[in-house]
Amino acid sequence: MKTVKLGKLSLPEFAAEKAIGVRGDGALMYAKEVVSGKLPPKFGMDLTSMDNKVKLAIQRIKQEPDLKIGVINAGTYSKAEIISHIENQTSFGKQIADAEVKYAEYMLNQMLGKISVAPIRFVMPKAEVLPTIPTEWKIIPKAKWKLFSNKVLFCENTTDSVTNEVATYRQANVHPVFESRGFELIKLIGVNDNRTNFAARAKESRVVYISGIGHGNYDNYTGHANASLIRVGAYDPTEVDNSSIHFLSCRTGRDLGPNTVTKGAVSYMGYTENFTFTWANSTLFWKADSQYDISMALGRTVQQAVSDSVAQFNVGMASVPGTTTAALLMQDRDLMRSAMSGAAWGSKTATIQPYVFYNMTLADFTIKRL
Repeated sequence: MKTVKLGKLSLPEFAAEKAIGVRGDGALMYAKEVVSGKLPPKFGMDLTSMDNKVKLAIQRIKQEPDLKIGVINAGTYSKAEIISHIENQTSFGKQIADAEVKYAEYMLNQMLGKISVAPIRFVMPKAEVLPTIPTEWKIIPKAKWKLFSNKVLFCENTTDSVTNEVATYRQANVHPVFESRGFELIKLIGVNDNRTNFAARAKESRVVYISGIGHGNYDNYTGHANASLIRVGAYDPTEVDNSSIHFLSCRTGRDLGPNTVTKGAVSYMGYTENFTFTWANSTLFWKADSQYDISMALGRTVQQAVSDSVAQFNVGMASVPGTTTAALLMQDRDLMRSAMSGAAWGSKTATIQPYVFYNMTLADFTIKRL
């Protein structure tokens, strides 16, 4: 795709035609005008009127070729539908407008050299060295270690048109990392991704991590056929205690996440509002979110896993400058909530280990094992 150089930033040709701001008289401001020096930039777009935000967002959306936005909680929207939602200032329309406005100002700062446009790279972290096995545990042959594996519970909604693609990505790119580290995998997939199975399997001993893709709301994460898997006030604390949790879904990071921590979960990572993505570049979104799971599997702390995931969001943004994809990646990144957002989401130093004998003495295991 042909690119255009505007100030410090190289953009796809269509993105160079996008408005970059709104002036005091309501006129749209274009990047070419700013970098040419004809007109000084005007910042503070987040403080302007909603009508001006709508005007800017619609102009930017109209320049996108073949745009289709997915919302994990609400389906797929065509360009015409997106514009209609922005015009009518629906909840979804306001979210997309907000993403475009905030990214436009970010991009303008890049063009003017106020934000670095240096190439962003991400180096996959090496797996943390597993703890030394206590002498008393060395009586167990390595072939028998699987009997002492800690467990990971995956809840992947594969029966929904919006979630199926990312569920497939996670099964190919996330699950094998946990398996290679020695974790025992419990997979609730398809019609088996239901409340009955979740409650039973989550209560099993040695479950240390729970993750998945599904729909959600502030207080609820769902599985097959949009049926609730875990809802505030409707689950047993033993389903989450001593586990770190990450759900890729809309909104669960606001209420459900902190609620699981009050019930004994070690940590929670999720998103406070709708998780939105562009279908043409969907893998960038799955890769960024999944990095959190992968880093946790490699033995990194919650703090490190969050940092790794944020880095992947930033790499994705840098790969598609000026686009709605970049705007939504930035918004999803900023909607992420975890222990790095506060103690309500658990411990930022938490880690998970693949074998139980790294975490307790043989005597304690003999006493406590269910």
